[in-house]
Amino acid sequence: MHVHEHKVSRGWVVKVAVVATLGLVITEFVVGHLAHSLALVSDGWHNLTDVPTLIFSWFALYLEKKPPDEQRTFGYQRAGVLAAFVNGLILVGVALYICFEGYERIAHPESVAAGKMLAVGIVALVINAGVTLGLSREHRDLNLRAVFIHYLGDALSNVGIIAGAFLIRYTGQPLIDPLLAFLIAGMIVWGALGIIGESSNILLESLPRGMTLEGIANGILRVPGVREVHDVHVWSLGSEFHALSCHVHILDMPTSECETIAHQIRQAVEGEFGITHTTIQFEHQHEPGEFHKYMPKPAPSAQKK
Repeated sequence: MHVHEHKVSRGWVVKVAVVATLGLVITEFVVGHLAHSLALVSDGWHNLTDVPTLIFSWFALYLEKKPPDEQRTFGYQRAGVLAAFVNGLILVGVALYICFEGYERIAHPESVAAGKMLAVGIVALVINAGVTLGLSREHRDLNLRAVFIHYLGDALSNVGIIAGAFLIRYTGQPLIDPLLAFLIAGMIVWGALGIIGESSNILLESLPRGMTLEGIANGILRVPGVREVHDVHVWSLGSEFHALSCHVHILDMPTSECETIAHQIRQAVEGEFGITHTTIQFEHQHEPGEFHKYMPKPAPSAQKK
């Protein structure tokens, strides 16, 4: 019940953010063109990319609540990861567009209405900071962390716009505006690459961040009765759902005793590594000698030899 209510509350944050962002985008586009501020227009495009980001994220939250079925036996855990990956690609495209517009503005400078730029920057900062605060506890969910990074970058770029408006007002230098646009683009790319990298690792079924196969195997070997571990595979089904499969050598024993060892292994990997889905295949030894070790799978080149 607590988890369900938490997902519902996260969905409301996303819905409110969509409405607030659309209003902010319209304001930044209109005032940006009236004030001849590329920084405001660039930030408007940046905020506009948050709309599909939020829609993808909300839809992913909806899918993640759906149970597994005959076609998707693991459910829809990766919907949020896929949304994060697409959002990262969108951000990179927007950053490139902003850089192009910044180059054009440097080649053809225009005077900027610093007062209008300052007023909209303050309004944008309040909205983006509010959404960022609402998502500040969602660091474990990659989907919502992508949204959080979006809005944190927006809030920081708003701080830059406000500072730039003051500088333009007191120096009269219009080149400050495109330089701010380049700064915003750099912040967008920095956040996007991290999200693309982490979501790609999950989609490619790489080892979850912060884990090592040897460390996981050693955790299994500490369970009484385990003699050897090999063919260890660990991957992520979603940003918060990790799975493991492995072969475990134990002494020849009744099935009831095997189940006790399996239960202890599941408890060990869940408590230490957060792995909640495990598939364990037991292999029996007839000799009772000491045989505690981890047998990594040989590389393809070694297998050919």
